[in-house]
Amino acid sequence: MERITLMSLLLTAVVSSSLRQYHFVNQKMNWTEAQSYCREKHTDLVTINDTQEQNDIKQAIQRVNSGADRVWIGLKDAWIWSLSDSDFYRGDESQYRNWGPGQPNGNGDCVYMEHDGRWHDIDCKTPNPFICYNGSSKGFVREQVQKNWTDAQKHCREQHTDLASVRNQSENTEINNTAHNQAWIGLYRSWVWSDNSNFIFKHWKQDEPNNKADGKSICALTGVSDEGRWADEYCTEQHPFVCYDDKLVLIRENKTWPEALRYCRDRDMDLVSVDSEQMQRRVMNVTSSASSPHVWLGLRHSCTVGIWFWVSGHTICYDQWASDYDTGLDDCDTTVRSGAIRTRDQLWISRPETEENNFICAGE
Repeated sequence: MERITLMSLLLTAVVSSSLRQYHFVNQKMNWTEAQSYCREKHTDLVTINDTQEQNDIKQAIQRVNSGADRVWIGLKDAWIWSLSDSDFYRGDESQYRNWGPGQPNGNGDCVYMEHDGRWHDIDCKTPNPFICYNGSSKGFVREQVQKNWTDAQKHCREQHTDLASVRNQSENTEINNTAHNQAWIGLYRSWVWSDNSNFIFKHWKQDEPNNKADGKSICALTGVSDEGRWADEYCTEQHPFVCYDDKLVLIRENKTWPEALRYCRDRDMDLVSVDSEQMQRRVMNVTSSASSPHVWLGLRHSCTVGIWFWVSGHTICYDQWASDYDTGLDDCDTTVRSGAIRTRDQLWISRPETEENNFICAGE
């Protein structure tokens, strides 16, 4: 047992930041195996949102293997729909595919429907007619003018709702009957984080990524040289990897604000304080899977002195209030107000403390 414990210490390094702990695991696995390992023992494969986090991860790797330059992070390519509203899809509808033989073959990152209803990948700059989806009429609209995929997406979003998503065989047949010949649909290849965080920060090496998605999945690597810049690699290759532990925990149970506060403190945590743009991004990522329209924060309003304060004692030096956040604040005699984040736009809003919502606990 002592030998196993020692070996574990030799293979893993931990670096803490104010928000996360990073764990470099110096054991070679393919990307999917690494993802499963991280989700079982920690939170997930690492997500990188800024230069500071990249430096923290580089430090965690360097402590164990100063020469490591092929290390999995939680970034993977995926085919996703332009219309990203999760409420639009039921079950696994967002995963419906109708590829043609030998497709996708790496010819491009955007998808068109052929006259036979089969899908093909092609360079996004190619001009094509396209199919829009209109949410008001709940129908598909063919646009005969030829545009590249990005311009087609822009047109659909301005004139309708978005480029067409295809959720099942019935819709595929309907769109095919509308299109008659080759036309863009809303599917495209992009990079996504394992934990579904927004892909904003990019740290690629020059001329990367450069692998083709010729039917194989592609994942991203980092290392300690060249400022830890990223490269791409087929996900089936084996490399060490970095996991993270997030100190923010979304509780998908609906509780009043006082009940939520008690729940967190009973577990040696507190309702979350959002005191920086970095923390706001963390909270936004966590709330993406919330089951309530608002998520409680550790914000409390004092009617006595007329101010908002964080129950953790943090100073309010950063805020993301909605323009209509103060609705109900003049009703201090009957209703105590607390602060929540509104999941549809990630802005803060005042809510009666008796309302029941999901909430976020933050560890020390």
